[in-house]
Amino acid sequence: MIYSSAEYAEALYLSIREKSDGDIKRAVTGFVSSMEKRGLIALLPEIMKAMPAAIKKVEGTEDVLVETAHGISEKMAAEAVKAIGKKAEEVEITSRVNPELLGGVRVRGKDTLYDATLKNRLGRLREAFIKS
Repeated sequence: MIYSSAEYAEALYLSIREKSDGDIKRAVTGFVSSMEKRGLIALLPEIMKAMPAAIKKVEGTEDVLVETAHGISEKMAAEAVKAIGKKAEEVEITSRVNPELLGGVRVRGKDTLYDATLKNRLGRLREAFIKS
């Protein structure tokens, strides 16, 4: 059966998760040896690239983007994440400055968008004026 690099990365992570350093070394050595025997050693760079996503998948960690017009502290970004019903400990937060937002905050999760930006509010106000 043919597996993707992502599937190999997930299997490798599951085999080393919560193990001691010595057990991790043995598991990785065995994995590499097995890949070499199967003629799949060339996949190792792609497997390593897929490892961060595999870890997030196994651990159930979600990426969340917090955008603001001006930089904010990690503490403020963690507070903003609450707007989409998540705890900072459950997600991996990336903060980004986007001057086009004018002010406020936009939080994007896997399936959720919370937009409390000045740009969004001005857009809604404009639509309300057009409709009336």
